[in-house]
Amino acid sequence: MLIAIPGEKLGVIEAFEPRGDFIIKDGNIYATKLSDVKVDKKQKIIEIKPLKKGFVSVGDIVISRVDYVQRPFAFVTIVSALNKDLAADIKGMIYVNPDFEYSPVVEGSIIRAKVIGTSAGMLMLSVSEPGLGVLESYCNYCGGPLVVRGRNSAKCTWCGMVLRLKLAPDFKSKALPHRVMLD
Repeated sequence: MLIAIPGEKLGVIEAFEPRGDFIIKDGNIYATKLSDVKVDKKQKIIEIKPLKKGFVSVGDIVISRVDYVQRPFAFVTIVSALNKDLAADIKGMIYVNPDFEYSPVVEGSIIRAKVIGTSAGMLMLSVSEPGLGVLESYCNYCGGPLVVRGRNSAKCTWCGMVLRLKLAPDFKSKALPHRVMLD
């Protein structure tokens, strides 16, 4: 079973006969919704069935986990979308302007973002609007808990490192049970 996100290219019309919920553009077959895709190579059929559970579309506000940052993108896993029950985790990415001296998000952060489009079969997200940004995070140097230091900066309570991030207004400082020191 394959899961396709809206706008994901599934094949070409010359090779497969599509069935279900799809669009054809420039000879390519694209999913229009979060779908279960079955490919029958013998009969040359692609069957695209929208999942009954909620799907993510442009304009939705989503909660995501930042998997890694590799400029000019931060790659994320979308885990929730406006209280919709997602059938599976969905991958997305945020453009990180390479001209900026800092990334608005760091690896391991939980963020609130807006879906602004699709590109190469991935959802494109943004944290630039008010109310969006990092909800929870830890220091990417020592792993310590962060506390708000200023409008868009947080300070590690362990090592004192200051990180510039796009903080959501409801950013939560996460206290760890205790700090373990290894000799």
